[in-house]
Amino acid sequence: MPVFHGIVLALTSDEIAHVVADLAPRVVGAQVQRVWQPAAETLVLAVYGSSGLVFPVLCCAPATARLGEARGKPDAPDGPLGLAQWIRSVALGQAITELRAFPGERIVRLAFPGGAVVAELFGRGANLFGLDEAGLIKVTARPVDASRALRPGAPWAAPPPRPAPGASAGPSSSRFSDARAVEHAARVLEAAAAAEATASERARWFRLAHRRLDRLEAALSRDAAGLQDHEHHRLCGELLSAQLAGLRLPRGATRAVVVNWYEADAPTLEIPLDPALDGPRNVERLFARYRKGRDGLSTVRARQADTVARRVALASLEAESVGLSDDAVAAGLRRLGLAPPTQGGASTPAGAARRPAGPPERLPYRLFMSRAGERILVGRGGADNHALTFRIARGNDFWLHVRDAPGAHVVVPLPARGRAPHPETLLDAAALALHHSDLRGEKLGDITVTERKHVRAAPGGPPGRVTLAAARTLTVTDPAARIERLYAVAERGEAP
Repeated sequence: MPVFHGIVLALTSDEIAHVVADLAPRVVGAQVQRVWQPAAETLVLAVYGSSGLVFPVLCCAPATARLGEARGKPDAPDGPLGLAQWIRSVALGQAITELRAFPGERIVRLAFPGGAVVAELFGRGANLFGLDEAGLIKVTARPVDASRALRPGAPWAAPPPRPAPGASAGPSSSRFSDARAVEHAARVLEAAAAAEATASERARWFRLAHRRLDRLEAALSRDAAGLQDHEHHRLCGELLSAQLAGLRLPRGATRAVVVNWYEADAPTLEIPLDPALDGPRNVERLFARYRKGRDGLSTVRARQADTVARRVALASLEAESVGLSDDAVAAGLRRLGLAPPTQGGASTPAGAARRPAGPPERLPYRLFMSRAGERILVGRGGADNHALTFRIARGNDFWLHVRDAPGAHVVVPLPARGRAPHPETLLDAAALALHHSDLRGEKLGDITVTERKHVRAAPGGPPGRVTLAAARTLTVTDPAARIERLYAVAERGEAP
């Protein structure tokens, strides 16, 4: 979650206790009817009890870690994430038995028959833990801090006490009147952070566009400077043609000295010659160079004028971009021939256009486009899997692999800095991970999901074998339709 100008929600233990006191009477005893996980760090439940329908929210995003209450189901589509899937399997139709805050801690426990969710709501270490009846960890929303021995199958234990931000020795106070006020504040912060991230990404698009025009203008200026002497070639051609009969040039001559009649004192002018050509053909060569320079300079001047017009149009688009969607801004840049960088943030290397022509470089992955229009990279084999994971993928990119079976490494690059892939993209990537494995053809499969920075090459192992510092599991069901669509789009070379 991006942080808006360094601002975080940062609930204190007193505020968390205040929110629990507001929410618990309406939640405890209510039946779990729906579970959503619209983002990796956010869990929303729909529970029905004596107070009607209530939507408690647990979120462990570092900037907006909270317990709150939504006014309805999430606007974002549900993601295929392990925490929500586990809660659905054990809690749907069950009544919530407990919602309590740990005294003096920023930790909340929400329990139901069959297990509980423990929410640690403290900054960068915030997390959501799904626990079974014995208190053993079944699933987590985020990778666990490496300093804590918390892994699936291990018992959950509270961390050492941490000071609550803004806590004081005086009477307790709260910035929020109830759980809905917390959720409203978080939504405002999330919207501001998303707007800032969007504005930052657009600003980067425009910076890159201006730089491209700067480079183009500099190159055209150099070309124009190199073509300025075309009139000199015309002068030399005219003088050599007029005086050729009296020069008696020997075979293989490399220069000719003529009188420049166009100057007041008629000085001599030395004209370089091509020794492989005779006099008349040297004259033709000089006039050909004149015509080439004249026409080239005319083309350069036209391109310079076009570049100035594109600069003006770019400035106009930049001024109007505040009221436009990302797609509209990207389309405007494409119309100007200044398309924004491809998804994942990697623009074309500066030297790529200058490489000699030849067969295209073999990539260690197959490229697919998700239903949401985001890239999915699937490794081709052992050595290619290693190259994809450790040379191409970036630290915060999503990494997927089928559980308990050999298979391809699958990487989902972040669509933009600070922005997670669309849930549909993760579903498509999970289907590809199952399809490109020894479990191909299965209608159900568990897929390991983590960030690339948590993947390490196995010491002494063959290329492609890895160890994971942290991960979660999502289950993909009936992937055949997704695979058919993904391959159809890939074969047509289209965006979905």
